[in-house]
Amino acid sequence: MTPNNPLISIIIATYNCSHLLKYAIKSVLNSTYNNWELIIIGDCCTDDTESCVANFEDKRIRFVNLKENSGQQAKPNNVGVTLAKGKYVAFLNQDDMYFADHLSLCVTHMENNDDAEVICVPGVQILPGASEDLNFDKFKAVIVGVHPNGRYSPFENSVASLWFLRKASLYKVGEWKTENSLYVPPSQEWLFRAWKKGLKFHFPEYTGVLIIYSAERKNSYLQKSSYEHEYFINQLNDPIIKIKLLEQSAIFSSNLCHVLLYQKPLRHLLRAGAYPFYKLLEKLSIHPNSLNMFIRWGGKGKFISNARKKTGLSEIP
Repeated sequence: MTPNNPLISIIIATYNCSHLLKYAIKSVLNSTYNNWELIIIGDCCTDDTESCVANFEDKRIRFVNLKENSGQQAKPNNVGVTLAKGKYVAFLNQDDMYFADHLSLCVTHMENNDDAEVICVPGVQILPGASEDLNFDKFKAVIVGVHPNGRYSPFENSVASLWFLRKASLYKVGEWKTENSLYVPPSQEWLFRAWKKGLKFHFPEYTGVLIIYSAERKNSYLQKSSYEHEYFINQLNDPIIKIKLLEQSAIFSSNLCHVLLYQKPLRHLLRAGAYPFYKLLEKLSIHPNSLNMFIRWGGKGKFISNARKKTGLSEIP
């Protein structure tokens, strides 16, 4: 390892989803940056996850299976952080995939910007659709994780796959809090806490991750296959497919803006009216989206419980 080729620790939390995990691992292996360690933490997996990982036969990949199931992402990620040896740490959700140049671009940005402690890049999220739509390149996508004017916004959902951090930053902020103790997802609470503690955020303007959100796909953890992952994994290095993804994202965003501006203006009025209350919550170190999540989902941990139910998993133990 040289100063210009620092080690990256990539952490994946997983539970009985080898059919999705294998694609996340493949995307790391396809990266143009090679000095990494991949730490996969199983939340007491009982399927073939261990053999799935072993089949890659790469010494840079390590699998640790927790003895007890937490039913949550927070605990496996916290364990992964304690095992990380790299100068930098990245997370990758088990159903997401890195574009080949993602890690390289993040390292370059960090090495050239000493003040940067947390990077959040935009991602391309694939919206649910039929398998035949993929065959005709009719998939729909949207850009996510774009914070307005390069400033952190607690209302912009940057999933953990979009982060790239100095390892020291993780210890400044502390552990991920558990899902059942929060109204908002633990990843968003952690980012909010990092911002409140004054960590320096950077928001590079390149898309680094393909997001296929399992919670939007019914029984996605039970089906044991994914035509979307299979379609995209072998095309992530193709600039043409990325152009198509960005085109579809631009069209979707334009349509959405039109709908919100001209067909649903009441939403803007409600948000404007609630703005002073959101600012008060910020000052009290309460994630301002907690109110919205409570109104929509109910009590603490209910958002995650609903996501587990949608994917086919049982309630959090």
